[in-house]
Amino acid sequence: MTGVFNALSSEQLLVGVGRVLRSAADANGTLEDYQRSQTLSAYSVTRLLAAELAGATELLAWTRAELTTALRGDDRARVGEARERIAVAANGVELGEAVADLLAALPRDPADETRTAVQHVLRELTDREQAALAAPLPG
Repeated sequence: MTGVFNALSSEQLLVGVGRVLRSAADANGTLEDYQRSQTLSAYSVTRLLAAELAGATELLAWTRAELTTALRGDDRARVGEARERIAVAANGVELGEAVADLLAALPRDPADETRTAVQHVLRELTDREQAALAAPLPG
């Protein structure tokens, strides 16, 4: 989600949609097939962005809580640092950076319980994110 882990910010998406709309507004007469396709793509972006924004706060809170639980009991310094960063993460970018740094620091060992627990949270987050995108929008 844009609010959670999307590589593009909401602002960047809106700038892109705005450019498409400006191009459509500047067109003389009927839109060419390519212009029409771009306009429909921009419409899709706005619907997905609305769905992402609607679910972002809940997903961020859920992810923060689940990661806090996943890290509980692990006294390694890097895990403690990640725990602190996750607790104060104000948005998905900050949370994602903390998780990425943590996973880079943890051993790539299937027996590492913390790594496995974090990956489980991320798998479920993906499912929840997809469900949020598929949910009907109000109005």
